[in-house]
Amino acid sequence: MAFEYKQRESDGSIGQPVKVGTGLSIDEQVLSLGEQLAQEKIKGIQKDLLINSLGQTVTQLKLEVMTLKGGVS
Repeated sequence: MAFEYKQRESDGSIGQPVKVGTGLSIDEQVLSLGEQLAQEKIKGIQKDLLINSLGQTVTQLKLEVMTLKGGVS
C-alpha cells in the first residue's frame, strides 16, 4: 500500500501528490523477501560447493607434489 502527500511549492501553493512507500501489500512484501532469501541461500550453497571443490583440488595437488618428491608411493 502506497501513501501520498502533497508537497508545498516554494510559492506556498500545494503541488502534485508524491507517492511514498513500496506500493506492495504485506503479503507481496513477505513473498518478495522469501524469494530474496531463497536466492541468498542458493548463493551460499554454491559458494560452499565451490569451496569444497577447491579444497579437493588443493588436496590432490599436495598429494601429487608429495609423490613427485618421493614422499608417497
